[in-house]
Amino acid sequence: MPQRPDFKTALSVIREQVQSKDFARSLRESAMLLEQNSNMAELWNLHGQSLQGLGRVAEAEACYRTGLEICNGAPRLLVQLGHLLSRQNRGEEACDCFAQAMSADATLTDAYRGLLNFRAIPLDSPEVATLLKLALDTERSRAARARALFLLGQIYTESGLDNPGFAFYEQANRFAAADLKGTREYQVSPSAAGMDRQFFSRHPRKQAAPHCPLLVVAGLPRSGKSLVETLLAQHPGVVAGGELALVRKLAASLPAQDNLHAQATRLVAQAGSPLLQLCPPLEGPEGRYLTDTSPANLSRLGWLGLLHPEVPIVLCRRAPLDLGLALFFKNFRSGHRYSYQLATIGRAVALAEKLIDHWQAALPNPLLQVQYETLVREPDVVRRELTTLLALDDTGRPEQQPRGTPQTWRIFPSRSLDSVGEISPALVGFANRFRHQLAPMMQAYADELARPRLSSPPEPRSYRERRRKRSRA
Repeated sequence: MPQRPDFKTALSVIREQVQSKDFARSLRESAMLLEQNSNMAELWNLHGQSLQGLGRVAEAEACYRTGLEICNGAPRLLVQLGHLLSRQNRGEEACDCFAQAMSADATLTDAYRGLLNFRAIPLDSPEVATLLKLALDTERSRAARARALFLLGQIYTESGLDNPGFAFYEQANRFAAADLKGTREYQVSPSAAGMDRQFFSRHPRKQAAPHCPLLVVAGLPRSGKSLVETLLAQHPGVVAGGELALVRKLAASLPAQDNLHAQATRLVAQAGSPLLQLCPPLEGPEGRYLTDTSPANLSRLGWLGLLHPEVPIVLCRRAPLDLGLALFFKNFRSGHRYSYQLATIGRAVALAEKLIDHWQAALPNPLLQVQYETLVREPDVVRRELTTLLALDDTGRPEQQPRGTPQTWRIFPSRSLDSVGEISPALVGFANRFRHQLAPMMQAYADELARPRLSSPPEPRSYRERRRKRSRA
């Protein structure tokens, strides 16, 4: 009989399952481990996240509360419950959870982040003093210090102290990038440039593919993808899938040894659809579309056009100054290596715009381009355009009824509003305050736009030399 993995290994597997959004498996595995170790806060946390991922919100709340009773008010469970309550528009309860977590463990920067969604933190508060102490503590990892610095940047800029606030953000990005290995440039799939209108004409599908319920919302982070998904998900025919990255996964599954045309020939000859094998089932009897908002899909949309030219695509873009600032102020938990330096951000924004223009001209799919500024100023206009694209009836759309006392979510550049926030144009032009600091970003943006090629920027010479030395060794 095969041996069961030890507890530490099993816990690591559940973490990976939650991270990859394999919530059905992580729910089963965490339930079994909880039978053996009910006093471990992390297990209750992972079990609750699995329930949340499956849309079982009431059960997730009960899970966190049970875990808090058993684990003596574990601070990380308080933070997780706070985030869950936030998404239900129960701001006062959420803030109580964050405050309790901060009281129990002042190093939990995620609690400060949750609190800032609803309340400003004054410069003369004990919380700011604590964050400064965490940022200066050389015994802590650079990633941990970066988290404190990102929060200080937000607090200072919200207080009108733009220069010191921007300096905090700069240091935060330096620390966050310090341990990165490899290129920090935005990467464009090598296949994208070769997929023009003629390419799709040369590779028609041999037979109609099975119906695919996917709806891809593509663009860089902070470009309005989550806002588009929010508008779409208000219709009962659309299910919000979040960042599923299904097109990226499809591209990764293709045989690497084949050239572009061989890959395309093989793909269109298939009777079935490998994308459907990756696509989770639609929930609810009315669901017709499942959204995928992963930024990783943008440079790989050609594979979707080959396999499913009927799948609608929404392309999101935003004024480069505002988008670049939002990326620089965002503390990404993983990926987006380009977001830590102004020059690499500028090139990334320009490349994303070139990709959007390229796909607009090349793809056979139904397309709609959404400009962030129009979206936040005229959401009803954009909603009508979206429902027209999808052939959905927009009459009788149900009003969203928030649970509990409505709370106003505060707006700042690094976060995306979701279903509990109000769409607001408040951030349009916000980056003008930092135009001087962002000059290197805008210069890199202009230089990249002037490059005729649709490809990733060349690696810096220092990185190429280090890689050659490693290969010779």
